Amino acid sequence: MKPGIDVSHWQSEIDWPQVKAAGVVFCFYKATEYPLGKTQIYVDDNLAANAKGCTENGIYAAPYHFYRTHVDPEVQAAGFLGVIRDLPFNMRPVIDLEVAGKSGAALCADVKAFCGVIENELQVKPIIYSSGGFWRSYMIKDKYANVLPFVGYPLWIAQWTLYWPSPLYPFAGWNFWQHSETGRVPGVKTLVDLDWFNGDSLDFRSVLLEQNA
Repeated sequence: MKPGIDVSHWQSEIDWPQVKAAGVVFCFYKATEYPLGKTQIYVDDNLAANAKGCTENGIYAAPYHFYRTHVDPEVQAAGFLGVIRDLPFNMRPVIDLEVAGKSGAALCADVKAFCGVIENELQVKPIIYSSGGFWRSYMIKDKYANVLPFVGYPLWIAQWTLYWPSPLYPFAGWNFWQHSETGRVPGVKTLVDLDWFNGDSLDFRSVLLEQNA
């Protein structure tokens, strides 16, 4: 198991050397979203600083896109890639699934289209972030076959309890677990989300952009 955090502009300015010294191994940082009702991409205010801080302090990192359903998925993916293309991240990027204006087969098809653009560009499957409640209600909905296209994707599951995350179909297991939204880490002034990676250093290679790194 390896400890990590995930951050956005809500954490304000972060002292990354302190975060590294506290034992944090990896970080997910927010990059983009298309705010509700808008068709212009929003870039997180702290994206550049967080990417730089992780890189300079040897913290493995990946950007994430907060997915919404009112903008075409391929447009969202292209916008995300355009923003992160020159960032020095070394983990697979993330699609953050936690709000929806669609469900079932329609939502799954859109998410798969988003992922396809990322895969064509970076030659890796993105990490999927979701809670069990969201995934079962909006992705699986009424048919398990809806989510079969996501076999083989890395899973980052949100479950804010002390209990080990429940299995989530069709994933063989979870790679990352967001286990708290009220963590405290030296170098971060605010509360921060806490995460675990499920595995050792050899397993960790599977979630890197360069898997032999």
